[in-house]
Amino acid sequence: MTDLKKRVRRVSMGNGVNRRRFVVTLEPGDVIGFRDVRSRTTYWTSLAACYALAVKAEVARRKAERAEQRKKR
Repeated sequence: MTDLKKRVRRVSMGNGVNRRRFVVTLEPGDVIGFRDVRSRTTYWTSLAACYALAVKAEVARRKAERAEQRKKR
């Protein structure tokens, strides 16, 4: 893997919930920012917080899947 030494920006494909495109910015220091393509306001958080949120979402998805399987029995 390559270390992040400078800012990297990418535009999403816009296939989310409301199909709006947004810009994702990765910065050194493990910081990530999100903003709407047509907006100037960027919302910043740490990559650790994004990772924790992704883990929680996956755990919730698996729990719901198991509950659905139990419900079918």
